[in-house]
Amino acid sequence: MDTRFLESLLAVVTTGSIAAAARQQGLTAAAVSQRIRVLETDLGCRLLTRSAQSAKPTQECRNMLPAAQALVRDAQRLSGHVTSDGLRGAYRLGAISTALLDFVPKVVLYFREAAPEVRLTVRPGSSQALYESLAADELDAVIGVEPPFSVPKEIRKKAMAEEPFMHITPRELPIAPQQEELPWILYDRSTWGGRLIASYLETQIGETPVLCELDSLETIAAMVEAGLGQAAVPKWAGMMTQYSGLTIVGLQTDQWFQRPIVLLQKSSSGVPSIDALLQKTLLR
Repeated sequence: MDTRFLESLLAVVTTGSIAAAARQQGLTAAAVSQRIRVLETDLGCRLLTRSAQSAKPTQECRNMLPAAQALVRDAQRLSGHVTSDGLRGAYRLGAISTALLDFVPKVVLYFREAAPEVRLTVRPGSSQALYESLAADELDAVIGVEPPFSVPKEIRKKAMAEEPFMHITPRELPIAPQQEELPWILYDRSTWGGRLIASYLETQIGETPVLCELDSLETIAAMVEAGLGQAAVPKWAGMMTQYSGLTIVGLQTDQWFQRPIVLLQKSSSGVPSIDALLQKTLLR
């Protein structure tokens, strides 16, 4: 059985559709469908229930998922032992949206030069979703907001950045009273990052209307830049260069609000050489 076909099956289960799995793997939807059909023939059962826009695992598929995940994981780790330095095989990195711009390009460039035989895949997502994928062995490393709890011993944590929260308004409205009347665009207070600023927002919003609440800092910045509102967001590294139409000032409070960004990896990783290379790349 070709473990690449199992990788495609797992991608479909994770993304919820054959089209999304194909995009994630850099394949055509027809190629992914063919791989699934081969697996169904080899195993003698249906693995997916297909509809126009989605694909869901059957009960037989759910029963075999733990074994399939273990096979794929072991195959990926085995390839890393072929080279003497261990820099070979698949490596799955999860990153929040701002980290995709601040950190991932440097990782991709350095891996291309220092470890060309590593097949690096990058999965975007929220900090909580990526952490859960790391804990479930679906990712090898995560760059995201520090979890709001003590992580278990099997997960290593390294500080990457401390992003101070700032008050942003559109530059086209230089008069303070006009800025104060703008509706608030809130960083989703149910997220790990958003809850860090929730107490400040509760004291600042008052009677000012709330336009919307969402978990996308880039979208929030773009909306503020377009004059739709004001917001309190963490100042990520690329913010100043990406959004030149913002007025960015510190929060009017004696408290210090910041968003800690960390690198999370498994202590019992089967790819320690690649783990070490990622740390070297990010912390250099």
